[in-house]
Amino acid sequence: GAGFGGRGMRVPQVRQAKATVTGSLDGVIIRRIVRAHIGEVRHCYNQGLISDPSLSGRVVIQFVIDALGNVAAAMVAKTELPDPEVGKCIAEAAKRWRFPKAESGNKVIVHYPFVLSPG
Repeated sequence: GAGFGGRGMRVPQVRQAKATVTGSLDGVIIRRIVRAHIGEVRHCYNQGLISDPSLSGRVVIQFVIDALGNVAAAMVAKTELPDPEVGKCIAEAAKRWRFPKAESGNKVIVHYPFVLSPG
């Protein structure tokens, strides 16, 4: 199928751009955890590539990390993709991610951009 790579085929690219973090968790830690889950983001993108092999653009996911390190809420803050389901899929995946407890015990708000291109 389209988007899954292979010999002679383009490999889809999922790149992380610089995140905006409001709160006490270090951006480096957040980036490391998101990178550990990049396969979930790639899965969402591959689903979109099945219906549109030229699908590309930037998606910004906003998520809120609670005091215990759980993602309390996640949503698409901005998308350039014509297929809204890809962003929704990434936001749903983000709700399952776990982060360290915030040092201050307050919530942390993250705007995390992903740049998606078919390769």
